[in-house]
Formats: sequence, C-alpha cells, structure tokens
Amino acid sequence: MRIGRAILGVALGMSVAAQAEDMKTLAGQTYSNIVVQRFDGEGFFIRYDGGSNHVPYNEISAELRGHYKALSLLPIQESRLAGEKEAPAGPNDLETLSGEIYRNVVLKRVDEESILIAHDTGMATVSFVAIPPALHEKYRTGTPVVPDPGIGANDLVTAYGQIFRNIEIILQEPDGLTFRHDGGMTKVGFPALTEDVRQKYNYDPIAGWKYRRDQAAQKAQIAQEAAAVESQGPALVEVFDIQAEKLPDNQFRISFAVKNLTDRSQSVLATLQDSGRAALINRTVEINAKAEGKRLQIEVPEIQPQNLLIACGPYRTNTVLKW
Repeated sequence: MRIGRAILGVALGMSVAAQAEDMKTLAGQTYSNIVVQRFDGEGFFIRYDGGSNHVPYNEISAELRGHYKALSLLPIQESRLAGEKEAPAGPNDLETLSGEIYRNVVLKRVDEESILIAHDTGMATVSFVAIPPALHEKYRTGTPVVPDPGIGANDLVTAYGQIFRNIEIILQEPDGLTFRHDGGMTKVGFPALTEDVRQKYNYDPIAGWKYRRDQAAQKAQIAQEAAAVESQGPALVEVFDIQAEKLPDNQFRISFAVKNLTDRSQSVLATLQDSGRAALINRTVEINAKAEGKRLQIEVPEIQPQNLLIACGPYRTNTVLKW
C-alpha cells in the first residue's frame, strides 16, 4: 500500500471531509459520489453526481458486488421485501440441492470435489455433493474463466474477506481509510479491517468513535444551515460570477467574487459541500468595507463539490454549482 499525494490543505486552514464512494465498471465507466439506493435481480440502482442509473451485475467485478449490496440503503432485494417469491434459477444461475440460488454464475475453477464460482454477491466454493447430478457434467467439463490472481502487495483484504485490488491510500482518518482501487474509490472503517492493518495505522477505537460522533454532529449542523437557502436578516454581502472548472489529475476549482454591501469590514466563511451537504473545504476571508468584488479561488482534490455555502454573520446563501 502506498500513500497518495493528496489531499489536505492544512497550511491554508482548510478541512476536508471523508471521501465519497465511487463505482468503476469493468468497461471503465466511473460513477462519482454514488449512493446505492437498492438492488434487484439484475443489478444496482444508484444515484451519483450525474443523476441516477441501473448498473447490471455483469458490469461490476464479482469481488465487489457483495460490497455494493452491503452499501444499499435498502439491504434486502426489492422482490423479497415485497413478499414476492424468488424467481426460479435461470440458465446462468446455479440452484443447489438445498435450494440456494447463485445468480449470474461464472465458473472460475474446477476441482475434484468442488467448483469455484463468481456470482452476483461475490465468490463461492460449491461442493459437487450440493450440485444436482444433472448439472455435474456441465460444470466438470466447463471451461473456467481465467482464474483471479492471488493477493498482491497492493491488494487489501478486509476482515470479512472482501478484496480490493491495487489500492492507493488517499486519506487516513481516526475511523478508517479511504483509498482508490480497481473498482473505484471506497472508505472502509477500521473495525472491518484486519488486525495487522489496524496496528499499522495505529487505530484507537475510542478516538475512532469520537471522530465519527463529531463528524455526524458537524454534518447535521451544516445540513441545518444549508436548509435555509437565505436567512431572514439583511444581505451583508453579494456573491456573483461563480465559476466551476474541472482540472487535470482529478482536481476541481471553484472561483467567485464577493461584494461587501456594508460600510464596515466583514468576515465571510465559504464552505464547499459534497452531494450529501457534508463540508469538503472551509475558507474564511476578510472583506473591506464597500469592497466591490474580492475574488476567491478554492481547489478541491478528488471530490466534485455540489454546493457553495456563504455565511456572513446571520446571513446565509447557498448556491448549487453548475459544471
């Protein structure tokens, strides 16, 4: 594992929130800041920066399908939640003698007593004893897909067996690690990581719990502030000429001008927020009395900001950024 150059503009007095979840398909399509809303028998329903989509299971690495199901806001398949009977096994599924159905099966390895398969929730070893005799010939003579590589030096295996390939750590926080990998970008909490990884990064359970508590409180406060698009008080400043630009190397630049409408100096807090209205970066600036248009510029690594929140005394204004 290697530490990325990333991230924190500490010298500038910035604070950076945890990275969001990105999903990368086998065809190379990347969905940024995803929320897995639910899943069905065919794939995942996701919301992301560009809108929403249904991503079929066969577009996602078998090693990661179980991971995205675990992230679902609705962790039970829609049909089961509605009380519908599970669909029978299809031509690409494997139903064992006990009635368990593996969906979208890909044969990975054939051994004397069992087979290794990839399916829509990950990987499984299935004994021939559990497979209906009528299917033995199909799987014994089947041609396995190129076997998955073993665990490499830059791979990460979680405590529950999830494999992330070719990771690059880009952010370490008291409660977990955020990293890029072949399937996108993910944050995994230390409790889900193996003991050797926890020790390597000096995980302190108490510090991690306090950090999660404080982050939740901060997010709730920011969401409450953002809910009021503008305050009841008089406008003390005016924000105009807002420009959003995507830079090379996955950087995002937001620039804007602020006019002081009063006859005294004002302190302005600019906050860039992600799609969940969590703070990415805060910047405080002093603007002289009657200043016609002081221009500010903020760059954010990795996450595309969605909102610009400006606070000046009791005055608040929130702008949705256009990319």
